Amino acid sequence: MLELRNWIASARFDQRPWLVLGKGPTFNRRDEFPVDDFNLLGLNNVVAEMRVDVAHIIDIDVVLACAAALSDNCGYLLMPRRPHVRFLPGDRLLDEFVNEIPALRKLDRDGRLVWYNARTSAPVGSSPVVRVRSFSSEAAIDILGKMGVRKVRSLGVDGGTGYARAFEGLPPLGNGLPSFDAQFREIEDIVLDHGIDYDPLVEPMRVFVGTDQTQMVATRVLEYTIRKHTSRPVRLIPMLNIPTPIPKDPVNRGRTGFSFSRFHIPQLAGRRGRAVYLDADMQVFGDLAELYDLPFDDKLVLCTRQDEPPEAWRDSDWFHPGRQMSVMLLDCERLDWDIDRIIGGLDAGAYDYADLLFNLSIVDPDDIGDHVPPHWNHLEHYEPAETRLLHYTVVPTQPWKNDRNPLRELWESAFEEAKGSGILYPSDVRRALRASYLKRSIVGLPPVGRPGKAVGRLAAMAETKLRQVDRRSELLRHPAVARARSRFGLL
Repeated sequence: MLELRNWIASARFDQRPWLVLGKGPTFNRRDEFPVDDFNLLGLNNVVAEMRVDVAHIIDIDVVLACAAALSDNCGYLLMPRRPHVRFLPGDRLLDEFVNEIPALRKLDRDGRLVWYNARTSAPVGSSPVVRVRSFSSEAAIDILGKMGVRKVRSLGVDGGTGYARAFEGLPPLGNGLPSFDAQFREIEDIVLDHGIDYDPLVEPMRVFVGTDQTQMVATRVLEYTIRKHTSRPVRLIPMLNIPTPIPKDPVNRGRTGFSFSRFHIPQLAGRRGRAVYLDADMQVFGDLAELYDLPFDDKLVLCTRQDEPPEAWRDSDWFHPGRQMSVMLLDCERLDWDIDRIIGGLDAGAYDYADLLFNLSIVDPDDIGDHVPPHWNHLEHYEPAETRLLHYTVVPTQPWKNDRNPLRELWESAFEEAKGSGILYPSDVRRALRASYLKRSIVGLPPVGRPGKAVGRLAAMAETKLRQVDRRSELLRHPAVARARSRFGLL
């Protein structure tokens, strides 16, 4: 068998970009694209359907299912040194399976079987550990990054629960997660770490979220609710800490850490297609495709309109009637926004903060359409079967901060579901609690500063429990734990 580093040093691939092929529905559309323009990396069962330069398989069960096609349909097969078995990390080495499975034995004899250490199991030797949390796509893209690949495209890496037609007979997800959506969070981090230019060939709906460190838990809950209801692939981009010039006049400076982030979107989108902008303090209840597919009718920006303040804003001067720019559909091809020029306009007095943020004064009013249905931006109210997007606009009572929001149960329910989806990590929750960005009651902790030694002990016990919950998924993956669970029928 070839160790990953040695294989990277010796294998010869041309300078074409790489295409990662998965089992998702867009795999059906592979004939629409010039796949010969790419080096091909097939995930799991893809190798049974087409020839690829590199096949990547984590589970021995998939090897057995694809054994007849492996030799003819892949140049190399990449696998963890400790393969997964029945969707759980195993303790047996790949070497043992080579002796048992003829297809692996042939690849090994031909110098085409490559092993690596996966993060889900104890490493073997000094070979670097490949990042993988839940899905094969994560490991494959991390390996490409370690190879120095800087341009990667994908097809069939779609999220959701559906398979392409060729894979409809395969069993559903077996790793305990409700969908493939969780892979995008890890891919997002891997791509950023390696500096990879990554995009799906079938462009997903692009959603840019204005956020900062204080709202990252809310951002991930928003992401979960978008993915839960969507009928199409989505790519969500949290606009966190994007370098932006600071206006000279303090009066014109951002009210939040992301006030000006939205003006980066056309450039971030490659000045092509359309994109949705959302604030982080939102929750979605409908299919985003309804919003994404609205016709521009020659407008450059679409938004909602609300002339009367919601009940929560009746006695406040902070509500700005009229067009609401917290939900926008942008025509990125025709918007010539440049952040330096926009901030320069503030400094030159061409407009002020309120004109820019609330009236979008850098766009001709006639180029703004405010006909997005209002149920895509319900401010502090929820109507069952009607609300598509709920916007928690009253900052002090946002439901992740305290228990006073009358709609908090809606958000808390989504929070619990997001934790189980793999999109919101336990470590996200722990960090937010420690920084006081998230109310402690959400995980059963008492308020900070509550007197009494007994309460202090309770808080310490709860904090310990929180750390234990965070480690539970890792412990379940440990080979010794997996063996014990299998022995006592707990798998």
